[in-house]
Amino acid sequence: MRKLISDLKPLLADIYSPREEHAKGRLVSLVSSLMTAFYNVFITGIFYTGFLSMYGISITGVGIVSFIPYIGGCFALFSPFVLRRFQKRKRVMLLSKLLFYGLYIIATTLMPLFVHDPDKRLMWFIIILFAAYAEYALFSPGITVWFYNFYPKDNERRTRYIYLNQMFSSIMSSLVLLTSGLITDAVSGSSHQNTIILALRYFAFVLVLIDVTAQSRAKEYPYEETRKLRISDIFTKPFRCKKFLMCMLLMFFWNFICNINNGTWSYHLLNHMHYSYTLINLMSVMYTVILTLTSKYWRKVLRKYSWVKTFGLCNLLFLPTEFVYFFMTSKTSFLYVPVSLWQNIINVGFNLSYANILYMNLPNEDSTAYISFYSVGANLCALAGMVLGTWIVSLHADVPMNVLGLQIYMVQFTCLIRAALLAVMGVMCYFGWKSFTSDDELRSIEAYSGLGTDKRFRKFIRKHIRKV
Repeated sequence: MRKLISDLKPLLADIYSPREEHAKGRLVSLVSSLMTAFYNVFITGIFYTGFLSMYGISITGVGIVSFIPYIGGCFALFSPFVLRRFQKRKRVMLLSKLLFYGLYIIATTLMPLFVHDPDKRLMWFIIILFAAYAEYALFSPGITVWFYNFYPKDNERRTRYIYLNQMFSSIMSSLVLLTSGLITDAVSGSSHQNTIILALRYFAFVLVLIDVTAQSRAKEYPYEETRKLRISDIFTKPFRCKKFLMCMLLMFFWNFICNINNGTWSYHLLNHMHYSYTLINLMSVMYTVILTLTSKYWRKVLRKYSWVKTFGLCNLLFLPTEFVYFFMTSKTSFLYVPVSLWQNIINVGFNLSYANILYMNLPNEDSTAYISFYSVGANLCALAGMVLGTWIVSLHADVPMNVLGLQIYMVQFTCLIRAALLAVMGVMCYFGWKSFTSDDELRSIEAYSGLGTDKRFRKFIRKHIRKV
């Protein structure tokens, strides 16, 4: 632990500092990431699924509710035209964020107290969540552009910055996950479990207030935008930047894959496999441990192979776990732990490599328009993935089928689809990575490879000189 701290000190001093504006912005971004990791534990994932389940929402209903963020997110199409009306946008963007979480957390938590029919509750969940996501989609691309100014330009420092943000956020969410899971399981089956889930949601909103306060401390820089931006430019400008467009297509495809069983898989683990909150959360907590132990090696892989090639490699290494999950039943429930650990190892590489793909070829001028293009495309592809997954699940819902003598739920067939698509993505990124990679990064990878060759050559020479 002491060695880890001593190794981190120079990294922290280089990346985060309240004395320089860009480093201060990165420090604000870190605090915001920590707060987000904290409150997301209580309002997403397994706790969100548990919240919907306690109000009688079925697995199909959970899938339908999961559509809404991506439908509302398509309103990002109009973001550049709303944001360009404000030369200084920080205040309006933060107010938009407060309104979003007010609807997402407070309104959805209070609504079931007044609406008792499950079908009507589902309808009101849809209405409230759509309003929240549609409103926030108009302003959230601006927050991305605002904080992109603080990203280090140097590739090596950017890798360290992404790693540190992910590591600290992961530690925060892991501690919260483990503690909250233990508390929730301790009162499982009693009325107190529902009370705790609701109380944690209100607590999450308090953390949102802290997050917004922290973000308000970051400096806002002028935006490089043309004054004659048209709505058609959102769809035409990206096509003039070939490598940016390639990165977008990669991200769109990835959003489709990820969301095929988004929400429904957590429901499956909780209600079909009957895993406890503590076990599911513990597997998430293990990601932090694995991140700390393996990030050094993944960063070496990134330096050698690039962001995109590493991402492709992770797809291929992750693929076998989807087949294991397809065949996993209550009789082989022990497979969940080793498979989750392997997935966590690969997820370190996934998260480090994927985090920079949006920014690799992002133009500085009219960046809000490019971010809006990404938001619309990513949301539509995520929605398409969820529609496909929910349709598959709805064919049999909570009724298992006999497949090769195994009791398989329909949600497990989504694992086979994901496996096939991961294979396509992996091959495309691993062998075609240069089509996505910026010219600057190509040069840095060539320099790194050449340096490695020189080192090996010098080592060979020294070895044979000693022999002589």
